Amino acid sequence: MPDGFVINDTTYAGEAASQFIVKSITGADTVNGGNVYVKDGIKKKFTIPRWDANYEDLIQDRAATPTSKGKMTVTGQTLLPEDYMIYLEFNPRDFEDHWYATQLNDTLIDRALPYSVESVVVQEVLKRHAKYFNKLIWNADTTLSSIYKYFDGFLKKAKSAADTAVVSSPTTLTASNIQAEFLRGYNMIEDALRYDPNMKFYCSYATYDLYDQSQINQTYKGVDITQQGKDTFKGRKVEKIADFPDNTYFIAKGMPTMESNLWIGLNSIADEGLQLRQLQANSELYFIKMLMKADVQIGWNNETVYYGA
Repeated sequence: MPDGFVINDTTYAGEAASQFIVKSITGADTVNGGNVYVKDGIKKKFTIPRWDANYEDLIQDRAATPTSKGKMTVTGQTLLPEDYMIYLEFNPRDFEDHWYATQLNDTLIDRALPYSVESVVVQEVLKRHAKYFNKLIWNADTTLSSIYKYFDGFLKKAKSAADTAVVSSPTTLTASNIQAEFLRGYNMIEDALRYDPNMKFYCSYATYDLYDQSQINQTYKGVDITQQGKDTFKGRKVEKIADFPDNTYFIAKGMPTMESNLWIGLNSIADEGLQLRQLQANSELYFIKMLMKADVQIGWNNETVYYGA
């Protein structure tokens, strides 16, 4: 079993800071940005109820004894969270040659982690899971054999749905063409949502930078090169998402409430959650473990626009 800790600094030259300096990583842009509704506590599956009716079919001439006209349609989209987990074993004795050695228990039989180390381990594992989860919800594909196989992400579901508005002939996005390509997608938004402020463009960091550069490059009414460009297109928010594929964008109504067209289903409440504890009574090893169940779903595919290969 490989050791979960790789200690490269085994020097001890006096007191150490009480906290680690940790490496910066991108996080859960999708969730933290208020772009999806998160439904937690799903034990098996959850149905997103959908109601629809043709507004013109409901209208008729006034009559003393009217007859029924029109119909209401109730359907649903299903969230079916799938299992995955984090599990890592390590030996707290790895810190005996580290500058945290002074904070270890005096007895070898109880080499528990110092609280400061334990706190960092938990926080940083959670941060790295947030980065993974952000990538998973957009890029997951059940045909893969990698750790992104657990369910179909938003992009796979959008591409697979027959009623998604798909922009024809996508191309490699550049600072020269991105505004024109964004406009093609914007023009495909349904009239009922064209001016909805919660309709957003989702794209990669690189695509966002191209849009930013395109604003600087404008001959007239351009952005000062020392400033960041506006994060809106035709009044709609352009959301940069970490690990989103390049040369791709997706337009949908994204909100942190049930009115959102983008949903995430979880069962993080009922499961064991995050554990950091001794492996077993006769072992010096510790483990960190987290169980997760997750899925994503689009409420109405015909209210989304997909651009990409």
